[in-house]
Amino acid sequence: MMDTRLREDVFPVRIVESAGEVNEAQKLLEPVDLQIGTSETHLVHVKGKAHMILDFGKEYNGGVRLLTLQAGGGLRVRIRCGESVSETCAEIGEKGCGNHHTVRDAEVDLLDYSDMTFMETGFRFARIDFPAGGECYIKAITCVYVHRDLSPVGGFVCNDERVNEIFSVASRTLTLNMQRYIWDGIKRDRLVWVGDMHPETLGIVSLFGDDPSVLASLEYARAHTPLPGWMNGIPTYSMWWVIILADYYRQNGNATYLTEQRAYIDGVVRQIASLVRDDGTLDVGGDSLFDWPSHETPDEIIGITALAYLAAQRAKELFRVLGLDLSVCDNMLAKLEGFSKKSAECKQCEAMKVYAGLCAPKEAAAFLTDGGARGMSTFMSYYILDSVAAAGQADQALEIMKTYYGAMLDKGATTFWENFDMDWADGTSRIDERPQAGQKDIHGDFGDYCYVGFRHSLCHGWSCGPVPFLIRTLGGIRPVEAGCKSVYVSPVSGGLTSYTLQYPTPYGTIDVVLQNGAFTVTYPKKIKLAVPQDRADVKCKKKK
Repeated sequence: MMDTRLREDVFPVRIVESAGEVNEAQKLLEPVDLQIGTSETHLVHVKGKAHMILDFGKEYNGGVRLLTLQAGGGLRVRIRCGESVSETCAEIGEKGCGNHHTVRDAEVDLLDYSDMTFMETGFRFARIDFPAGGECYIKAITCVYVHRDLSPVGGFVCNDERVNEIFSVASRTLTLNMQRYIWDGIKRDRLVWVGDMHPETLGIVSLFGDDPSVLASLEYARAHTPLPGWMNGIPTYSMWWVIILADYYRQNGNATYLTEQRAYIDGVVRQIASLVRDDGTLDVGGDSLFDWPSHETPDEIIGITALAYLAAQRAKELFRVLGLDLSVCDNMLAKLEGFSKKSAECKQCEAMKVYAGLCAPKEAAAFLTDGGARGMSTFMSYYILDSVAAAGQADQALEIMKTYYGAMLDKGATTFWENFDMDWADGTSRIDERPQAGQKDIHGDFGDYCYVGFRHSLCHGWSCGPVPFLIRTLGGIRPVEAGCKSVYVSPVSGGLTSYTLQYPTPYGTIDVVLQNGAFTVTYPKKIKLAVPQDRADVKCKKKK
């Protein structure tokens, strides 16, 4: 199988620190021809026990490349890649530090006249430790950035530069995880966790409309989960598979895959339906998961119940297309629709009730906005922000987004994280420097469950929630008929004074422009556009 991804050399932008006899380390910041020769003069001389930490400016998926002129016939060095400076300095086992799913800490041999690339992981910083008694001359050290050649069709730009930066970083976080399949993270969890893909899929359709990584991931999950198995061994993940497939079909209208999977879709939905008892409670045992911050809380079952309700709704759309027995979905919906238990502490669980239609947005708004960005979750950020906006408080949703995601930016983030709690922001270090006296380490001293300390991924695709929020929610864009043949549009300002956004469809982009308090929506002529009749501030025009 051919790997069509690009390999791009990125030179470091900063020497974070160097210790020992490292002569002219600044030369590593100067781009040079990446070919080793016999008469090199642009060299960094390292002698004896020493180390240096390089900053490549942003997080990348890739490896570390060293061009070495002389290494005394062979010199063993240690390379540690890190998403933070402190991670590059940690020992294996320290605060969760390790080689999880990728090798990011290894001893390697530098050879005379060599050009070698080591490892492939997610990192921004690289530390190289040289042994006592050794000596070498290095021409260049680069990050070999491995990625797909992706060109977004959708976009968003507004009058608020903080919002623009959040959109840009969220988009970059997403695209870094769009490999042949959709990954969770580029350092840890380079896996197809289908239950985590929905925010990424919403981000993908908002930026690209379509991308082969979506169906490849859905098919991978199906092919590796013969019934009666649950995807990734978790019942809720099979629910998410149904939801993702239905939303993707509504966006792109590709019925071929649906038809091919008719029997599996019928079987997995019936299996989900078997979990719903006659009284509307769920028989999921201890094997299910909504998201990590709400895991093992009394609220978790609220989120899971709402997710099952959403899965039943989406399943009904698929069953209708495939000519399957709708009563399976109707029975599940009838049992669940009376569910009214309210969340006590987890905003994401209440937001999923709103998103699924089990709760009116205005009934949940006070709870969802209490404390502003506190109680947010990166995985569930889109559903929380969208639910607040649905209550007529898009401006407050935008402020919550700016506070929450802005706090990560203020800590040096160039990609968004597996999780973030606003309490972590107080008295903690930035990721691009070592913690100072009295500071806690924002990377190594926090986390929970599978993301404790340095195991915590600082580039997780599910944290791309601002992308669909800014394009779909502020744009008020909802595909109604499969393939975007008809689309509902009712844009809101979110407190911004101007913005321009593009939303991809199979027929071209829907463009929404906010200027001087009014909206202009330009749309492809093959699309039937629906706009609320009371929106005198929205002017619509077909593209030529």
